[in-house]
Amino acid sequence: MEREDVRLSRRDLGGGSAEGWLSSRSIDSRWDQFLQATPLGHFEQSTLWAEAKRCEGWWPLRVLLTLDGQLAGGAQILVRRTRFGKVGYINRAPVVVPEDPALLDFLIEMFIRTAKREKLRGLVIRPPDESRFDDKVWVRSGFLPNRIIKFDSATLLLDLAAGMDALKRGMRKTVRQAFKQAEQRGIKVREGGEDDISTFFTLLVATCERQGKKPQPSTEAAFREVWKALHPAGCVRLLLAEFEGEVIAGSFNFCFGERVTGWRKGWSGKHRDRHPNHALVANLLQWAHDHGYKVFDFGGLERDVAESLLQGRVLPEGQKTGKDFAHLGYGGTPRLLPNSHVYIPNPLLRFAYRTWDLGRTVKRFQRTKVGGNREPAAGPAKAPTL
Repeated sequence: MEREDVRLSRRDLGGGSAEGWLSSRSIDSRWDQFLQATPLGHFEQSTLWAEAKRCEGWWPLRVLLTLDGQLAGGAQILVRRTRFGKVGYINRAPVVVPEDPALLDFLIEMFIRTAKREKLRGLVIRPPDESRFDDKVWVRSGFLPNRIIKFDSATLLLDLAAGMDALKRGMRKTVRQAFKQAEQRGIKVREGGEDDISTFFTLLVATCERQGKKPQPSTEAAFREVWKALHPAGCVRLLLAEFEGEVIAGSFNFCFGERVTGWRKGWSGKHRDRHPNHALVANLLQWAHDHGYKVFDFGGLERDVAESLLQGRVLPEGQKTGKDFAHLGYGGTPRLLPNSHVYIPNPLLRFAYRTWDLGRTVKRFQRTKVGGNREPAAGPAKAPTL
């Protein structure tokens, strides 16, 4: 490791020497290359993503694991100051190759040490999508169920490695027809550049207004920071759909490792019958396949929809609407994502968090038993501030 990295601990594991390091370097090509080489890696763990998040007040710390001097795992923590102290979160990590329980235990120990060293009020961890570790490894280390940050708990994946013919056979007939109609009815798809970000953000805002939501990120400037950080490395692809020279839809996508992720989409609402959004997906899937990517990730799926499909149940009418049902028209496989957890170093805050969470559980149980109806899922309740 380099001079600016601080060694946190050393341990002999399975005949090898494991060392834990703390790094605060802005860019670390070793870490990014390590992520790109494993299915567990994700763009939100890259140092490039950390650079993009600086405009929102986050800065990175990386806990890195070496085994006999070679990088074998780690996690990037994004930290931000609040008026109540510093908080941190780890999104889609730790990444450990191989996924050995002893290595994970060693890393978790480093996370706890780092949280205390940096005086974090809380550290939220969301494991990698493909992780095989269960919740027990976190519980036995003192982590609690996360009720602070809401993450997607399921997603929808398309197998690009199977080939475009196989992919299209798995789609609804109406989707395949829409691909053809978009082309026949004059929709043109082109790749966008930095000068097109303003246009794309306008489309995104229009979509969010129709849905009664706020855009995330909330500013055009934030999108520009993402572009500046990730586009030079070839990790961003902006697509725009036009009709007679007017841009009417766009998609902002990430390309990292073996995966392409659909991140944000925007549509003016015009020319629905020309299927501009289908044209964007068709272009992106073909491009991803041609460039050797193996997986396309739609970037989220409601968990109840994913569970229904995985259990072989027919979707009720209430689940046959919205973007999830539209995405299911492309085929694919639902995946349930690992649960997230939080570590709270301060014993009093940890006790308060446990008590608050226990109180919510009891109230939900009482509603179920007395009222006969389960509490509707409405997202996470307001948690005690860390």
